[in-house]
Amino acid sequence: MVEYTQEKIPVQDLLEGMFVAKLDRPWVGTPFPIQGFHVQGEDDIKKLGLYCKHVYVDVAKSRIPVYPRLRSLDTPRQDGRQDTLSLGKVRLAVNEEVYEKKRPFKQEIHTAGKVHRDISRAVDQLMDKVSMGKPIALKAARKVADRMVDSIARNPDAFIWIARIRDKDEYSYSHCVRATIWAVTFGRHLGLSRERLEHLALGVLFSEVGKTRLPDKILQKKGRLTAEEFEVMKKHVNYGVAILRDTKGMHPEVLDVVANHHERHNGSGYPRGLKGNQIPLLGKIAGIVDFYDAVTCPRQEEMALSPSEAMIKLHDLRDRDFQAELVDEFIQAIGIYPTGSLIELSTGEVGVITEQNAGRRLRPRVLLILDRHKQPLRKMREIDLQKVLKDKEGHTLNIAACLPEGSYGIDLSAFRKNFIGRLLGVGNPLFRH
Repeated sequence: MVEYTQEKIPVQDLLEGMFVAKLDRPWVGTPFPIQGFHVQGEDDIKKLGLYCKHVYVDVAKSRIPVYPRLRSLDTPRQDGRQDTLSLGKVRLAVNEEVYEKKRPFKQEIHTAGKVHRDISRAVDQLMDKVSMGKPIALKAARKVADRMVDSIARNPDAFIWIARIRDKDEYSYSHCVRATIWAVTFGRHLGLSRERLEHLALGVLFSEVGKTRLPDKILQKKGRLTAEEFEVMKKHVNYGVAILRDTKGMHPEVLDVVANHHERHNGSGYPRGLKGNQIPLLGKIAGIVDFYDAVTCPRQEEMALSPSEAMIKLHDLRDRDFQAELVDEFIQAIGIYPTGSLIELSTGEVGVITEQNAGRRLRPRVLLILDRHKQPLRKMREIDLQKVLKDKEGHTLNIAACLPEGSYGIDLSAFRKNFIGRLLGVGNPLFRH
C-alpha cells in the first residue's frame, strides 16, 4: 500500500487535530507560522478559508487519522438520490427506486434479529441438503431472502449491526449471510429495484454453494492454501453454477452473481478472467462485498481489518480489482465508520456507533461506554454527533479513530449482542474477564 506523508485537503474539510504543513499559496502575507501548525478549532478553519482553498496536511504529525480520499466520498448527495453511474462505455441508471428509512432502528432490530436467525439456519440447512445431493429448496430460500430485503429496505442499520456480531458457534456459512447484508445494503443505496435486490440477495447467499463439492481438508484448512489447493478451491464457482442451473425457476441474474463474484475489473479474477464491462453489475457488487467481509471478518480474527482500514484498502484497489465508481458508491453506502463500529472520539472517550445520520455519515449516533481515561462509564449514554458539535471545553467533537476488535479489553461481539439483548430484554457480558 502506498504511504502518503501529505494530503491535499479542502479547507472546509479540515478537522481539529490535523497538522497544516503547507498552504496553496506562500506563507508570506498570512498570519500562520511558516513551520506549520495544528488546527485548534473552527476559528483556525475560518481564518484559513480567508487565505486558501486547499492546504496540505501532514499525516504523521496530525493528532487524528487523515483519510481525505475517503472523507470526500463519505458525503451523500444533497437530494439523497443517486446519479447515473458511468460504467465505462455503458451508462447504467441505478436509481430504479428510491428508498427511505421507514422504521426507527430500535424497532427494526426486533424484526432483523428474527430474520437473521431464520436465514442463517435456512442457509446452513440448504447447504447440508445440497451436500447430500438433494435439490435446492428455492421457494424457502426466496422467502427468507425476501424478509431480509424488506428489513434492509426499511432501515439497513439494524441488519448492519447484526452483521458485525461474530459468535464462536456461528453457522458454517455465516460469511454468505454477512456478505448478503452488505450486498443488499449496497444495492439499496444504488437504488436497485426490489426485484433485483432479491436476485442479488439470493445470488450472494448461494455464492458458496459449490463448496459443498470440495474436499473438507481444503475447506477446513486454517493456513494459506497451496497453489494446487487454490486451483481446487476455484472450482467451487463452476460447481455452484452447475447446481443452480439444475434448479427450476432460478433467475439468470442469480446465476450471474454466483458465476462472477470472483471476477476482477482488471481481468485477474476467476474462473473466466473477465474484465470491465464483461462482468455484470450484480457480479461486481458481489465481488466488492465478498472482499469487504473477508478482510473485516476473516477466519483468523487477529487478521481482521477495521472498517476504515478495509475502506482504504478497497479504495487502493479502485480500477484494479474493482470498478472505481462502484467502490466510491460502496464507501458512501456503508460509510467509513459503519453501524456497530468501535470508535474513539477526539475527547478520548470510546463508544460504539448505533445508527447513521444519512446526511452526515461522519457524524453518527454513538453509545459511549468508556470515559476519556478508558474506564467503563457507570451509565452508558448515547450522543448524536450531528447535534453535539462541541465537547465541554468548547473543542470540536469528532471521531478520532476507528478501533480494532478487542481494544481496551472490550469484547465487541458480546457488546453488540448485549445492546440488542437490552432492547429485547436479554443480557450479555460486555467485557472479557
